[in-house]
Amino acid sequence: MKSLRYLHIILVLILAVGGLSSCKTAEVPTASSGQFLERQMFTDTDKLESSAILIEATRQKILGNWPQAIVLYLDAIKKDPQNDAAYFELAKAHAMQGEFEDGLTFAKKAAEIDPDNTYYLTVLADIYTLSNQVDESLVIYQKLTKEYPERVDYLMSLANTYLYAGRYEDAIGVYDRVEAITGYSEEVSLQKQKLLVDMGRLEEAVAEGERLVELFPDEPMFTEMLSDLYMQTGRMDEARALFEQMLVTDPENPMGHLMMADYYQEQGETQMAFESLKKAFRSPRLDTDNKGRIMYTFYNLSEKNPDYLDQALELCEILIGLHPEEAEPYLIYGDFLAREERLEEARDQFLKGARRDPSNLNVWQQVMVLDNQLGDYEALLEHSNQTLEYFFEQPLPFLFNGLANMQLKNYMDAASSLEFGAGLVQNDKDLSIQFYSMLGDTYHYLGDYSRSDKSYEKALVLEPDNATVLNNYAYHLSERKLRLDEAEVMASEANRLQPGTSAYQDTLGWVLYQLGRYQEAADWIGMAVQSAEEASGTVLEHYGDVLFKLGQTDQAVEYWQQAEEAGDASELLPTKIKDRKLYE
Repeated sequence: MKSLRYLHIILVLILAVGGLSSCKTAEVPTASSGQFLERQMFTDTDKLESSAILIEATRQKILGNWPQAIVLYLDAIKKDPQNDAAYFELAKAHAMQGEFEDGLTFAKKAAEIDPDNTYYLTVLADIYTLSNQVDESLVIYQKLTKEYPERVDYLMSLANTYLYAGRYEDAIGVYDRVEAITGYSEEVSLQKQKLLVDMGRLEEAVAEGERLVELFPDEPMFTEMLSDLYMQTGRMDEARALFEQMLVTDPENPMGHLMMADYYQEQGETQMAFESLKKAFRSPRLDTDNKGRIMYTFYNLSEKNPDYLDQALELCEILIGLHPEEAEPYLIYGDFLAREERLEEARDQFLKGARRDPSNLNVWQQVMVLDNQLGDYEALLEHSNQTLEYFFEQPLPFLFNGLANMQLKNYMDAASSLEFGAGLVQNDKDLSIQFYSMLGDTYHYLGDYSRSDKSYEKALVLEPDNATVLNNYAYHLSERKLRLDEAEVMASEANRLQPGTSAYQDTLGWVLYQLGRYQEAADWIGMAVQSAEEASGTVLEHYGDVLFKLGQTDQAVEYWQQAEEAGDASELLPTKIKDRKLYE
């Protein structure tokens, strides 16, 4: 309950400081407040000057020049230590800056000079509370409510202070005093009901809730709160009667149907619960945002219990049917389908959402991620181009565009997209590494080895232990048969960072192959074959090559044949198989 009290305090202080909200971040000059509290003899002229200074300080405060105002308030006190208004302003200023000790000193002095000023007393009480001196705050509010028993604002402040102190029973007693003065109060009744629930006094909470519903029968929130209490106390029939009465009065009330759904769910009647939920969903009075929140509840439920999945997908279709021109229903449906690995269907839904709201980069990103997962690089090229029509200043669409062009062997276009996109990246190390890594690959395929090496090295400056960059750089050096000792170091490091990775094991093996260390190469490439769920044609061909070097021709041909079946091997492979001979 402390958060409630803090809200109250902040509101009080905002009201107290008037137009000072603009100065909360200003640095307040500090001074030892004690030096201003000495009693001295001052002339009437001093007091007049103090008043004039106070007026100027207030003017500076209104203009937003708070530091200058603070200095002037201090000067006003120097001229007249009995200037209570100056102390009061200083108390508020220090409290607003979180300097509660000084705030208390000044607030106490203001209240001491003018003990009948209730405004001074309430601010002093609130600073006590902010200083976690709640007992002192209670003393002040108890005094005020005793002297002014009809002042509801003082009573509410006293109740809030009791709440902050955790004295719920006392707070309820104060709320009863408020209602004795004002008559029934919706705000007070709600607060009492919540307190009674927190205290475990559910029957009293029910009685309070029944009174609320009786007085406000058309307010669904009160009915919902009462129904929850009925169900907590096992009064299920009364809960159901409450919902049914609501629906008799208003058959299309979506909240009534949602409450019925909760009731049926509690009773274990899941199909009836779902039918009530569908009725709520079909109501135009339940907005898309609330329907979306319900859907994400189903998302979590269906993740833990697959029995909810069919219901969730049916609700997605209902949602789309009701709101076909809005993007959100398609995005929700796409989330469900993507989670269930129904990637093509998920992509279709995200695309529909993106076309209804093309200004949402996150949706286009989801489409492009799914294109990549599906290996559909033609679609990735198309969708990244569409995304760039709306987000030409964003780097991510350029990254996907570069990836698509690289996979489609449009290397010049890939390099152009990646270079431009890399220039857009700001303060995102991981994204920069992805750009430079792909540029290294792209320039390698273009035969621009100088730019390829520079791109990899830029990536490694940002992250020296990036296993992917180390592996790719090492592999391409091995393909060029250059700097093989460096390549071996990089490939070894990649395997140390991510052991058991087939592609990395193959790279190290291929570097060793180029170094003529064929038995070591066979060991590593053999591990690569074993580590892969389904070894690529490249890895299988490499294994055949190294086996041939070791004099195992039959086994080499066998792996070459497997590589031919797997695909993605070299153009020389058919000739190797036909001639049973290694060509490089």
